[in-house]
Order: sequence, then structure tokens, then C-alpha cells
Amino acid sequence: MSAKQITMSGAAVKALVDAAVGAGGIEVLTDSLAGARENGACRSFATPQLRISDRPSSNRDFERLAKVPSDERGVEVGAAAALCLGLGAVLILELAHVLDGDVAAPPLPLVAVLLGGAWGADRYARSGELFGLIGRGSTRLFSRDLIRESAVESASFLLGYLLGLPCCAFAPTAFKPVEMLGRNGRKLGGAPRLVDRILIWLLAPVALEASQYRGELLQADPTLAPQFLGAVRRRQATADVDVDQGGWSASEDEVRVRWAYAEARQLLQRYASVREALQERMAAGVSAGECVLLIEERLKNSWGAV
Repeated sequence: MSAKQITMSGAAVKALVDAAVGAGGIEVLTDSLAGARENGACRSFATPQLRISDRPSSNRDFERLAKVPSDERGVEVGAAAALCLGLGAVLILELAHVLDGDVAAPPLPLVAVLLGGAWGADRYARSGELFGLIGRGSTRLFSRDLIRESAVESASFLLGYLLGLPCCAFAPTAFKPVEMLGRNGRKLGGAPRLVDRILIWLLAPVALEASQYRGELLQADPTLAPQFLGAVRRRQATADVDVDQGGWSASEDEVRVRWAYAEARQLLQRYASVREALQERMAAGVSAGECVLLIEERLKNSWGAV
């Protein structure tokens, strides 16, 4: 189609992207999106109109960067599991006491009073820190928030697509981008500062969830970005990519992650309406191809000639 200057239809783009995602390989999806962009059907993928900011030029600029929210999911889940096990043991003892009077069990009213006292002490002495941590751990263990999941996924897909990263169609991991660079570094080399773009993509879910849920992270993982940066440095020779492009050095990895977090926040604010529309569609259930069509439709008049 590209050779004959025939632009692909929306149905063709959807089928192409969905087939590539179904194949499960980054290389296939890279070729598919690159071909669709060359055809003119995916103009927003890796658009040159989207420019990321330069590396901060002074220590003062570095200090102004917000810190990436911390992740305590291990502690949260552990605390919630410990409480559940404790309560479960009490209930088992109580049941055994009912069935066999010789088995001693703590009175349930006493257990309730002790829990209530602990909750009150935590609330007034520590602003509810302990029971808040247990509550978040319980949420991770026993509940699923589809709206929250869709919000996080929409942020990841949108910024990854605009930044020209085929891995946008997959859940963020620290090693999927390394695989992408290892196999397709030359194909993606046209995008300047590729490692910076991947860092922004990895932190997009963190930026979105932190902004919408008062810094509380249940879905996004802020450790992926530093893990990726460490992994790609170890494999720099095989990845065939300049890890320090943009003026960075290995000693600045921590502040580089903070810079990428700030970039993700700014881009999500800039494209908030597109992301919200994408979130609504994701909550209803859509394919990667349909997500691509939505982004292209929303931004078709935004870029001008490219």
C-alpha cells in the first residue's frame, strides 16, 4: 500500500496491530508500527512533534526534580497477611473451643477491643500509618480496581505509543525494553535518546497513579525504571544503543529517573483528554489495535504536516 501511496484503512491498521501483538514478539510489532507510520496511517507513533526536554543543566535544577514515590508493596502485603493469619488463628481456636470445651480460645469481644484500641492508638499517635499500610496490603491481596487498572494502562500505552516504543502494547517490565533494544536497536535508533524515552514510558503509570490517588501506588511499580537502567547498562554492547545519549553519566542514574518521572507527569497533563478517553475504552475492553485507532483519531489534527 505504501508503494502505491494508498493509506491503510482503520480496519487494516487494527488488524495489523492486533495480529502483531498476538504474535507476542517485539520485532513483529516494531515492523508493523513502523510500516503503518511510513504509510501515513499511524502518524502519532514516534511523532517528531513530541520533544522531550534536555538534561537539567545545573545542580539546582536537579534538586528541583520531584522524587519518585516509593513502593512498599512487600511490607504492605506482609502486614496484611500477618493480620489475616492472626485473625484466622483466633477464629480456628474459637471454633475448636465450641466443638471441644477443653480447647482454650481468647474471647472474641476481647480481641475486638484490642484491635479497636490498636486502631485508635495508631490513628492518633501515627496518623493511621500502620492500619493504612495493612489496608493497602489487603487491597493488593483481595480486591481488583478495574478503573485504577485502566487508568494506569492507558498512561503506559499512550506515552509509549507517542514516544515510538512498540513495547507500549505490553505491560511494563524492566526486561522487555532490554529485549527490544537487543533485537531492534538499529530499527529504533532513529528516535533520539531512546533510553530516556523508555524511562519515561516505565514511569508513566507511576506518574498517573500518584497524581490521581494522592501518591498511593497499588498498580504501578516505581522500581522498574532503575532496574531497566541497570540492566541496559550491563548489556550496552549487545543492545547497540548509546545509554548515555542526552549528556547523562552512570553516576546520574538516580536523578535521571527523577527527570523521567517529571517528563512523564508533564506529558500526561498535556495529553490528559486523550488518556481519559483511552481509559474509558480500556475499562470497557478493547484491543491494542483499537487503542491505536483512538489515539490517531484524537490527534489527527494536532500534529500538522510531518
